[in-house]
Order: sequence, then structure tokens, then C-alpha cells
Amino acid sequence: MEKKRLALVCQHFYPEMVSTGMHMTELARRLRKHGWEITVYCAQPALEEGEEEVPTEMMHQGIQIKRMPTVGDQRESTISRLFLALTYLLSTTQALIRDRDEYDGLLVTTNPPFIGLAGWFASTVLGKPYVQLVYDVYPDIAEQLGVIAKNGVLSRLWEQMTRLILNEASSTVVIGRDMANIIQKKLKRKKYGSMHLIPNWSDETVVEPIPRSENPFRHEHDVGERMLVQYAGRHGKTHNLEPLIEAAAQLTDRPVLLQFIGGGDKKEKLQRMAQERDLDNVMFLPYQPMEKLDTVLAAADVAVVCLESRFTGMSVPSKTYGIMASGTPLLGFLDEESEIGRTIQESDCGYVLEDPTGNEVAQSLETLMEKPDLLEEMGTRGREAFEENFTLSAAAERYDTVLSRYIYGRETNGLQPVPEGE
Repeated sequence: MEKKRLALVCQHFYPEMVSTGMHMTELARRLRKHGWEITVYCAQPALEEGEEEVPTEMMHQGIQIKRMPTVGDQRESTISRLFLALTYLLSTTQALIRDRDEYDGLLVTTNPPFIGLAGWFASTVLGKPYVQLVYDVYPDIAEQLGVIAKNGVLSRLWEQMTRLILNEASSTVVIGRDMANIIQKKLKRKKYGSMHLIPNWSDETVVEPIPRSENPFRHEHDVGERMLVQYAGRHGKTHNLEPLIEAAAQLTDRPVLLQFIGGGDKKEKLQRMAQERDLDNVMFLPYQPMEKLDTVLAAADVAVVCLESRFTGMSVPSKTYGIMASGTPLLGFLDEESEIGRTIQESDCGYVLEDPTGNEVAQSLETLMEKPDLLEEMGTRGREAFEENFTLSAAAERYDTVLSRYIYGRETNGLQPVPEGE
């Protein structure tokens, strides 16, 4: 078989197994089985106090990892994050020039948002085609967060840069139907046919249902017979988690435990809300080791995914697919027409509440407490939908098809563009 050589450009990668780091590591491992030789251009992981930097070059399961020198810290000020993004872009571009004989094309993520310029440079100057994978839509998210002014000078410049990156890519991959609607408006009409939808995934060999009575994570945290309502992941600015605390305050006399796992910008606020209400039915835990992923996700009776409706299509809560793999019912604080809102409704594996109040969340949880059979049925339907549509194997096959077509021009079967106005 002819060699297939790919440069994967993404800020986060193994051993930083959260968010895009986990997904890109899993995808790269599986693409190796499709015959791809992969070099990853990433940054140093965000280190906790006392942790040592990982080597600047290393091999991981046959994947060459090269860590770019950067200045700044993604957990600090906006200026520090900007320096990190810019220095990562510059050092990655330099490395791509240096290594231009070692790869034939690129897969570039949107983390950080400017890194697509490295793909544009490699295409324009080096003649290397790139596929742009959109995880987050900019400047749209930055405008909604109030980081930049809507329709201001910076916003217009950023929008022009985004459109340049998207329209110069050989192909664009989006991870949701709602995202496709936004991205299509940034594409020239002649580029519509090169946009493809590949949902995110969970690794079917890692996460599967575990009977709750046998789950060690439930035993470890003394959940007992209480209904465990779990949110696991980043507590970010786009995540409307406050209603969970408000609901907990209304459920203090019911057998329910609300568990928050992870960290992020909103964690301190949520902890403060729980302390002010003197809640003993709320638990905060740090991110859990990857080797516990299966037991953590399968421990919950109900799992929460959320994204404020004003961010619909700009991001997709991809933790959903691991929850479905674990056979756990979903409670989505989402726009009903969002990708995950539609997925929950289409597979009938949970409830969708659009920007809910604490009272609405409490009422939904009380309803589910009274219907254990319904919970089990929804979890089973979620697992079935996962097996049919959202496995790592299925995603890797789709990426192999897209990359083979747009890097090597190989004829492929079954690859359809996203329909206009989907």
C-alpha cells in the first residue's frame, strides 16, 4: 500500500487527554490502522504544580509527536493565552516548513483559533493541501462571550481570517448539523460540496455499560441508593450549570446526589453557590484519570450535557457520545435544534431543556426518580444509537475517506457533502 503521510496540527495531544486532546489522540491511533503515518505538531500540556514537562519529541503508539515552543499559559489572562496562540502558530509554521518533505497534507483543528493560518501557509507556499476540522466557531464565540465587540474592527478582521482559512482549505469537517449551518454562511458557494459532517465519538473498546450495583466509582463515593446526577467535563463560560445547583437546593429532602467532575472558569462560582445554600447533596471532584473513564461515566443514573442556547452551532458538547456509550440517560440543557438536542430526541435517550430554570431541572429529576424503568430504557436506546452512529471506528473510517480524497485525490464511495441549509 502506498504510504499516506499526515501532519496533524492541534494544540492538545497525548498525554493531555481532555477535550480535543483526547479526541485527536484517539483518532490518530485509529488512523494508524488505516495506514497513515502521522506527525503531530502540538504544544506542551498545561501542567499542574509539580508536574514535569514532557519531552519535546516522543513516539506514542507509532505516532511522532513534536511539541512546539510557546510563550504564555492558557489558564491565565487573555493576553497570556493570546501569546500562547501566536507563538504556537509561529513555531508550528516554522516546523512545517522544516519538515515539508515528511508529510503530504494536513489535518488542522481550530484550537487555538488562529492555527488554521498554518494550514493556509502550508497550502499556499508549500503546496500541501489541508483539511480544516472545526471544533469551535470564531469569532462568533468570542463575540457572545463579550471578549470582543460585535461587528467591531477586531471582529471583522477575525471574520475575514476565518473565511480565508475555511475557503482555502481543500475540505472542511464540521461536527454538528447546527455548526454546518453557521460554517456554510462563511463558505463560498463553490466550496459547499467540500464540507462534510463527521460527528465526534467515543471509543467503543473503552466505554460500555456497567451495572450500577457493581460500579466501583459509585462505591468509592458512597452513592448508595441515591440517584446520581453527574456533570463531568469542563465547567466553562458557555456551560449553563447554575440551574443544577438551584435544583439541588429544591431537592434536599430527596434521595439525589449531584456530582460535578472537572474544572474550569465556573467551578469556583458553582462551589460558592453550593456553600451559600449549605448543600450536602452536591459533590465536587477533580478531573478523573482516563483509566477510570468507563466506570465514571457508567456510575451516573442521569448525566448532564449543556451549552447555552446562544452558543448553538458554535460548539458541540461531544462528551455526549461517551455518556451514550455507557448506557446512561441524558439531561440536556440545550437548544432543541442543536446537534446534541436533536440527537437526544432522535434516539429518545433523555430529556432536553432549553436554558432551564432550577425549578424546571428539579421537576425533571423528580419525574425521573419516579420512573426507574424509563431511565433504563432511555439508557439502552442511547447505547444502541451510539453503536450505530458514534463509534471511534466509524469516525476513523470517515476521516480516512475525507483525508484520502482531499490530500491524494483518491476516488471514494459513500462520502456525501452536507446538504445546503441542513
